[in-house]
Amino acid sequence: MSRTPSASPSPHALLRAATKEAYERVTVLLNASYADFSPEQQQRIRALVAGDAAASPAKRAKPAKTTREPLPPRYWLPHTQETWSGRGRVPQTFLAWEGTVAHTEWKKHHPDERFPAYPG
Repeated sequence: MSRTPSASPSPHALLRAATKEAYERVTVLLNASYADFSPEQQQRIRALVAGDAAASPAKRAKPAKTTREPLPPRYWLPHTQETWSGRGRVPQTFLAWEGTVAHTEWKKHHPDERFPAYPG
């Protein structure tokens, strides 16, 4: 008893067949009722059928980029007057300051804070 694999069409073949059938149905409908459309509608139909719009879907418009205002400083280093908003990567000067004696002394008085707050 030998089993032969069932010959089922691939999903791509099914999609192509369905697309071809839909195209034929739309073409028949347009040919049958083309005269019933207004001249503007007829022009749009001709542009869609003849143009590349049928070949590639319309692309969505990208939203306009908004310009962001710089954030006010949240942290500062008193000895260099350098500031940081607290967003993004920590600046190298802040990271370097963490290992200094000045940081250790400041940390004794401010155990719950990582960097000095900006006085403004």
